[in-house]
Amino acid sequence: MVKIELLLHSRLLRDCLSSVLVKAGLSVLHEADRRNEPKIVIIEFGDCTDAAVVLAHQQRGAKVVVLGSKAECLELSLDEIAPLSGVLTYELSVDAFIRSLRLIGSGERVVPCDLARERAGQAPSLSKAPRPDPARLSRREREVLFDLVEGHPNKAIARHLGLTEATVKVHLKSVLRKIRVENRTQAAIWALANLPELNALPRGFV
Repeated sequence: MVKIELLLHSRLLRDCLSSVLVKAGLSVLHEADRRNEPKIVIIEFGDCTDAAVVLAHQQRGAKVVVLGSKAECLELSLDEIAPLSGVLTYELSVDAFIRSLRLIGSGERVVPCDLARERAGQAPSLSKAPRPDPARLSRREREVLFDLVEGHPNKAIARHLGLTEATVKVHLKSVLRKIRVENRTQAAIWALANLPELNALPRGFV
C-alpha cells in the first residue's frame, strides 16, 4: 500500500485530501505515525523551491510531490522539476489525482501533459550542446515517446504497442541517449518542443 504524508499548511486541505486518499485505499500518515517512513511526501509549491527541503525528504527515502496551482507550477524551472517525483495541480480531478499518486508510488514520474506543453519552450535549456536531431529516432522510438508524453507508464505503453515491458525500457533508454536528456519528464518536454506531429495525434489510448 502506498504510504503518503501530507505536509500542507492548511489543515482544511490536509483533512479533505486525507479523506479522499483513505477512501481510495491509500494510507495517510499522520504526525504520530512519522516513525513509519512515507513512500510519498506531498508538499506545497512554496516548499519545493527550496532544494534543501526536497533533499531532506529524499534522504528519508520519500518520493517528493509538489501540489500547487497550474499558474504556480509554471513558474518552476526545469532544475526545480528534475528532483521531483511528481507535479500535481489543483486543477486535476479526484480520479486523476489518485491515479497520478498510484503511478508515482509504482516508480513513475508524473507531470501533467498540459503543463509539459506550456513548458516546452524551455526545452533548449536542457543542454548547451547542439539540439539533437529528431530524425535520429526510429519509428518505434517515436511511438514509445508519443505514449510517454501522454503520461502512460511502461506497462501501458507495452500493452498499447504490443511489446514486452523490457523492450519498452530498451527503447526508452535509447531515446534518452539520442535526445540527450536524463529522465522521462525532460524527454516529454523535448518531444513537445521538437516533434510537431504530436499535435496531430489523437490524445490517449485504451
